[in-house]
Amino acid sequence: MSLKITEQKTQLTKNCYLEDFIGKTVFDSKGQNCGKIKSILIDRQKFSVSGILVKKRFSKEYFLSQDYFEEFAESGLTLNSIPIKPGDKVADVDGKNIGRVVQINLNSETNKLESLEIKSKFKSVIIPSERIIAVGDKIKIKLF
Repeated sequence: MSLKITEQKTQLTKNCYLEDFIGKTVFDSKGQNCGKIKSILIDRQKFSVSGILVKKRFSKEYFLSQDYFEEFAESGLTLNSIPIKPGDKVADVDGKNIGRVVQINLNSETNKLESLEIKSKFKSVIIPSERIIAVGDKIKIKLF
């Protein structure tokens, strides 16, 4: 059974192409600009989107798994929460600044956050994800 061309076009407009996403702005759940989509990563076994690489001016690229995705619209991709990004400020539970995120370490099989590398003026330290208490303007962590 074949479709008429007009029916076929209607069906195709429900879909989108990967290149439609490239360059679109990513917004967190509060509407803040998180950067632009640079790449889309595909799970080779499931042939589905596993996540995206996001780049904001003057910062490193970072990965966001599809677990963060809320809605894709003409204006860009909206996330369901606030992601952790390179350069984010880190504070202890009392709000005292500790440093900034320099590396986000993910589990290679699940894409789940394992740890953060935080750099202060004097040293670099790895913080396991279990110590993260809150993510917002600053990332709050338990030191010990």
